[in-house]
Amino acid sequence: MSAPKLNIDRSALEQLLLSRFFFAPSFGIYDGVKGLYDYGPTGTALQQNIINLWRQHFVVEEDMLEVDCSIITPSKVLETSGHVAKFADWMCRDTGNNEVRRADHLVEEVLAARLVSDELARKLAATSIDGQAPAKAAGKKNKKAPAPTKLEDAVANEYRGILAKIDNYDGDGLGELIVKHDIRNPETGNSVSPPVAFNLMFQTSIGPAGTSKGFLRPETAQGQFMNFARLLEFNNQKMPFASAMVGRSFRNEISPRSGLLRVREFTMAEIEHYVDPTNKDHSRFDEVADIKLPLLTGSM
Repeated sequence: MSAPKLNIDRSALEQLLLSRFFFAPSFGIYDGVKGLYDYGPTGTALQQNIINLWRQHFVVEEDMLEVDCSIITPSKVLETSGHVAKFADWMCRDTGNNEVRRADHLVEEVLAARLVSDELARKLAATSIDGQAPAKAAGKKNKKAPAPTKLEDAVANEYRGILAKIDNYDGDGLGELIVKHDIRNPETGNSVSPPVAFNLMFQTSIGPAGTSKGFLRPETAQGQFMNFARLLEFNNQKMPFASAMVGRSFRNEISPRSGLLRVREFTMAEIEHYVDPTNKDHSRFDEVADIKLPLLTGSM
């Protein structure tokens, strides 16, 4: 029997964590910056406990090689890895107030809200309610909530299909969805501009001359890859082996939201495995040899 699902008021939980200084927006007395947070004493201790558990479970138990590499990364490294050209999300602008929104998240938000409205409309119809929005609580001055809207079955199914594969759409695909389904900024009702690519890396210059371009690392993988030869030598030329790293990474998110779930600076714990393609033997393979993995095809 599965455990009962907990109904947690996320807004109330976040207010509690803020009031107890688990975390708080950085630079709050100067109005702060979205996507940047400080951890208080309890939040810092909790984060460190999680890192310690991760390190014990992976690094210590699996005898991985832990490293600590530079945050500032020369441009040529990230050009070679493809990050300069392709480490981007698609953004669009509100045509009225110029607010920037991440295009795929905007499509998700609008279509998901329409499906929620459709579900409510169907429930109201099934219980013979006249389709009006529920009465608002006495004494509140909120604007009247729109009545739930029932979607055609084909439209609802199309929305679900889009949401299931939203990560597969490029800029043109997202632009077509925005036009076809009249996706607007839900906060203003304004239309939005066609999506354009926005690179998520923070750019900087290395040295006083400003001629050496660099970036704050968007992930911890590059430092590990750059040191592969040294790690292999440290491991007495034996493969397979794994390296691990815990450290800060930086991504200039288009529209950071959802509290700590999407931020611009965060701690990342990452592992890289190295295997000789001509000899993939592993001393512990017998422990997992008979495990069958349930994999989904790309069309599912």
